[in-house]
Amino acid sequence: MAPTTINRRSILSTVSVALVTSVLSMATPASADDPEFLNIGGGPSGGTFNVVATGLGNLMREAFPDSVVGVQPGGSGPNLLRVSAGEADIGLTSASNATDAWHGRDPATPDKPIKNVRGLMTFFPSAIQIWVDADSDIHSIEDLKGKQVSAGQPGQTSWNAFNNLLAVHGMTTDDIEADGGTMHKLSWKESQNGLRNGQLDAVMWVALYPHSTVLATETARKIRVLSLDEAKLDEYLSKHGGGFQKVELPVGLYQGQSAPANSVGTKTFLFASDKMPDDVAYKVTSTIWDNLDRFKQTHALLNYISDETAGHGMAVPLHPGAAQFYKDKGIAFDEPALN
Repeated sequence: MAPTTINRRSILSTVSVALVTSVLSMATPASADDPEFLNIGGGPSGGTFNVVATGLGNLMREAFPDSVVGVQPGGSGPNLLRVSAGEADIGLTSASNATDAWHGRDPATPDKPIKNVRGLMTFFPSAIQIWVDADSDIHSIEDLKGKQVSAGQPGQTSWNAFNNLLAVHGMTTDDIEADGGTMHKLSWKESQNGLRNGQLDAVMWVALYPHSTVLATETARKIRVLSLDEAKLDEYLSKHGGGFQKVELPVGLYQGQSAPANSVGTKTFLFASDKMPDDVAYKVTSTIWDNLDRFKQTHALLNYISDETAGHGMAVPLHPGAAQFYKDKGIAFDEPALN
């Protein structure tokens, strides 16, 4: 006899109620709240986004037992593209990336701005950081002229931010490459390896702080972060600062950091599509909050999450489901910077 595929709707129309009851008793019915799939946009293997997304996936599998929960490799920009296109359901990104994508300034979205994403919860901060050897003679942006420098690769968030930072100093990458300098178009791993072994004089990235990879680099050499000129930071914020704000990186952030460093920073947050049902967004948000102590064990940076930070700094509009959760808990949240 040919095998028969069991379909609940066809059963309801063709067999008795007794048979329906028998068939359904052999399966776990999906909750009305549970989507069929819940795909999470994380980051490169071994990176912070990947670690956090994996921990988040573990929580979601328990909260949505009848959903297929997966964690995808990605990154701040790729996650926006995938969630917007319906290829992922939730993801991690930064307020600066989300702002650029919203306005079509991101190289990946100039013809199709991404405005269909909604915030769920802020996780931790990141900042523009220019790392140099603690004993380096580099103390300003101007000192990078003629040096060996990496700021990622063209089109990446860090590359764009570095070029904007150079612009407010009246410089371009051509100035870096004067007198024997080179702008090396390298990956994150290649850049950190170059800083560690002394082949690079400086690496600039929009990154978490302190970053675990940079801390690992300090097994070879002490590192410090350049402090940026306050007036130039004001100009950067006025011209290119969507999703950024001034931050001070503290003494002791890295072994060679003997003085505070001025920079601009952004927030990393969890977001969803605006098509996610309100009850699902509510459940995702409440699951994180109700298991916050456990979630924080996933990565030390998650200790940033509190009732004073969770609803702030996302830039994009808050998802109505998350907003309702925060209202129910009495947690304050921002009016969106983007609308």
